[in-house]
Amino acid sequence: MRGGGRCDPGHLLGTRSTWQGGLALASGPMGRHIIGMILTKLGGPAALLTGACFSVATAQTRHVDLRLTEGTNIAAALSPDGQTIAVDLIGRIWTLPRTGGTAKVLTDEFGDARQPAWSPDGKRIAFQSFRDGTWHIWTVAVDGSSLRQHTWGEFDHREPTWSRDGASLLFSSDRSGNYDIWRLAVASGRLDRVTNDPADEFGPSAGPDGSIAFASAKSGATGIWLAESNGSVAQWAAADGRPAGPSFSPDGRTIVYNVQNIGVSQLVAAERGQPPRVLSGNGDDVFPFRAGWTGDGSILYTSDGKLAQVRLDGTRLAAVPFEARITFDRAGYRRAGRDFDGLRAQPVRGVMSPTVAPDGQSYVFAALGDLWRLTGGRLERLTNDIYGEMDPQFSPDGGKLAFASDRGGSMELWIRDLANGTDRRLTKSGGAALPAWTPDGGRIVFQVQRGLGTEIHTVEVATGATTRLRSNLFQPSRATFSPDGRFLAMAALRANSAKYREGRNDILIVATDGSPDRWVVPPAGRGIGARGIDGPVWSPDGKRMAFMIDGVAWSQPVDPTGEPAGPPTRHSDELANSLSWTADGGHLVFQATDGLRNVRMSDGTVERIPIPLTWRRRNPTRTVIVHAGRMWDGRADRVQTNVDIVVRGHRIVAIRPHRRPAPGDSVIDASALTVMPGLADAHAHIGYGTGEALGRTWLAYGITTIRDPASDPFPIGERRESVESGARVGPRELATGRIFDGQRIYYGFNNAITPGAQLAAELQRAADLRFDLIKTYVRLPDQLQQRIIVAAHQMGIPVSSHELYPAVAFGGDHVEHISGTSRRGYSPKMSGLSRSYQDVIGLLNASGMTLTPTMSLQGGFGWLVGRDSTLLNDPRLTIAYGPEYVQQLRQPPPAAFRVTPAMITALGHTVRRVVEGGGVVIAGTDAPIIPYGLSLHTELIAYVEGGGLTPVQALRTATSGFADAMGLGNDLGSIAVGRLADFSMVEGNPLERIADARRVKMVMKNGETFSLERLLAGPIQRTVGAPPRR
Repeated sequence: MRGGGRCDPGHLLGTRSTWQGGLALASGPMGRHIIGMILTKLGGPAALLTGACFSVATAQTRHVDLRLTEGTNIAAALSPDGQTIAVDLIGRIWTLPRTGGTAKVLTDEFGDARQPAWSPDGKRIAFQSFRDGTWHIWTVAVDGSSLRQHTWGEFDHREPTWSRDGASLLFSSDRSGNYDIWRLAVASGRLDRVTNDPADEFGPSAGPDGSIAFASAKSGATGIWLAESNGSVAQWAAADGRPAGPSFSPDGRTIVYNVQNIGVSQLVAAERGQPPRVLSGNGDDVFPFRAGWTGDGSILYTSDGKLAQVRLDGTRLAAVPFEARITFDRAGYRRAGRDFDGLRAQPVRGVMSPTVAPDGQSYVFAALGDLWRLTGGRLERLTNDIYGEMDPQFSPDGGKLAFASDRGGSMELWIRDLANGTDRRLTKSGGAALPAWTPDGGRIVFQVQRGLGTEIHTVEVATGATTRLRSNLFQPSRATFSPDGRFLAMAALRANSAKYREGRNDILIVATDGSPDRWVVPPAGRGIGARGIDGPVWSPDGKRMAFMIDGVAWSQPVDPTGEPAGPPTRHSDELANSLSWTADGGHLVFQATDGLRNVRMSDGTVERIPIPLTWRRRNPTRTVIVHAGRMWDGRADRVQTNVDIVVRGHRIVAIRPHRRPAPGDSVIDASALTVMPGLADAHAHIGYGTGEALGRTWLAYGITTIRDPASDPFPIGERRESVESGARVGPRELATGRIFDGQRIYYGFNNAITPGAQLAAELQRAADLRFDLIKTYVRLPDQLQQRIIVAAHQMGIPVSSHELYPAVAFGGDHVEHISGTSRRGYSPKMSGLSRSYQDVIGLLNASGMTLTPTMSLQGGFGWLVGRDSTLLNDPRLTIAYGPEYVQQLRQPPPAAFRVTPAMITALGHTVRRVVEGGGVVIAGTDAPIIPYGLSLHTELIAYVEGGGLTPVQALRTATSGFADAMGLGNDLGSIAVGRLADFSMVEGNPLERIADARRVKMVMKNGETFSLERLLAGPIQRTVGAPPRR
């Protein structure tokens, strides 16, 4: 970084935050005002926060004034008199004349208002809204006044419609553990459950005789079903695909609905018991929402971004034109930047999985790639090698240490005898993590990741014999045993339904004798923080269980089975991680941002335990000349030929025509190669299951920078510090910590954020640990997202999410995935046929918000491998992956990832329209869902072969375009004087043939050169001495 710096977020957030009774309160110099400033109505957010850190540069403000004429996955409804259309464009309810014209907006940007439905008297419009972080049913008067909420509570309520008499609202809800149809009496508020089946039932439509149509796969028969007024339920019509949005004709004889399948989305009509018939045309992109019936017998529905019309006989009518205007300002701000040059000693922040010894006299943790023991302020290095050691756990008697290491080729469990220092390998599972000892020390329970699923195994310490206990969990926490060994407890995802990917982190109790599992709800119905190492942890005396809620440490009395036996106690006023107990249960230890904390349970006293460990950046010092036969600088439209790139240390100091080297010059001969900037994967999640091999994998594919938009905060530091100190080889990492999410979560690293002190503390930690970005997720309310964006920008930190609007209007910097996880159950950025329309393209191009499409994830990877299976013959895949994984890649992809060539073309068309329209696209993959390294190259190939970008346009998305989007264009992404020396040296010319970017022969990262042969050969020995200590 040349200039710039971090602000002191203490000015912004206050100096201290406290949690009381599970409710977030604020204290400190400005107390409640500070938290309220960030987390309640802002009024003028920039004005409130200006002066705390970087001032907003108003000269950089971008004014957006956009007229929308198409909508992606919009839903529309026709008024009872047939004169007015309501539509949910960009998550706001609008109305316009039936004949078309300018739309009038009724709702604001905070409601995410979807799927409008008119009351029979035409006076009100019902819709689902996410205003408070849960989907609820709301109504609004047709003039935009009298906004009214009709449902409350923790459950979601979706897809509203009215009964024919207007006395009731019908909707689907997960109130019963899956989605059923419910009826709400508008006047009294009485709720009645209409359907009751283990299968999800959704999308209700009211018939004229009191019957209700809905979509379901109940009884194994997918289609449209009918609930009669007498309580009977029968199928109306079968569907070959995913049905949605049934709508009765006025006479009740016909139902029209949408059916989607791979590459097909149709509007279908069916009379009861009769074969369905298709009304839409071939290739139409029909959206999955309820259609409306006009008085003349035509049908209004949404398709291809338009308000489409068709008659029941299939005659197509002209679409209804509309125009909706939106305006907003995107204020600029000064990025905090990154330090790539400083050589001073810095405190180690990447401390992973610290744990206390049973006798309370020492602590063990992982940092800088190795294990360390801290005893009485004295630090001892337990391992010193090029591999990654992690997850240390003391045996119950304190004489042994279980840990995970990749020193045997894959991440497995090892046992260290602390008396004599010898190690032995315990497992051969292909990837073991998160060990926990049984109380008698005879066995260890651990996790094995299989794709996105997690298996729970035990291993006999004496023999190494393993047993699989469970195989159907999704990213649970480390297991913990009851003192008698009869029960395991762990934080696990308790899904709200099978229909959507969301739930809560409750405590799962697993009996070791095979008895049925039990769920324990944490105090106040709040989920455990993030799954992993946030608890629960059973005290060895069996009296209490510790866990994290709202980011801080709690414990609660429990009975021998793990059931709560008393009120909980809060133990910290600061964010906590990695809980562990002493053997007598007298002390609870947790990790804070700047060290450890030891809580004495008898009186609540908290002792601060500093970790006296520092690290220094290792930058080379010698001068090297790279003789490039061809050089692409990352920005120009063509290559230069026969060029010398002079690198001094880790930066470029000169670029000149090639000349004969002087005696003593150190020259890298790339005269037969193209030298280009090292590539960046803008969306990859870096895990430890592959150990040191992962760093070599990235470099072998010419990838020198990774942006990880979701991780645990301390592994971020460990990875950075290990690579930058020279302990391991690997790419640069730009990263965030845990995802800021709402009260329903899915992934193990998502953090359920509460407004108030927890949010303030999380933002403080983002500054303390120098996050490169903050990512908000799909269940976070829009008002809270806005406040996070304002606060993050004041600290110079960009914000990313899956959301396009209103995040773009709030100043959000990046949007991930052209289609990804969405709280709506469908993407507002891409249709079921992979098409995006003028609302999406217009917002991206007008705003400059960065898009990471992950086109390979959306089917591009499978499409390319299906066309050319030799992509999987690449020996670089074997650096981090075994032959079983590669063989799995040769199999047809799961249905969720199957696409047609037309869908790939549609995805690519979106990417091209953004790039050619002046928008910003950066290439990312979402690895490891698709393989590390190779997937970035398939992403770039897909942009060219599927989207029509030129090779140079595609390459910029992973080089200079990426660097500029991250505010690091003066350091990364191009070959120019002063830039960091990160190069990929490839055979051929990638500007003529994009696949040549994959033909890497050498890579230079931070001025250090690695040949492909060396990266393939195995672990690279580093000269690693003991780092300095404080």
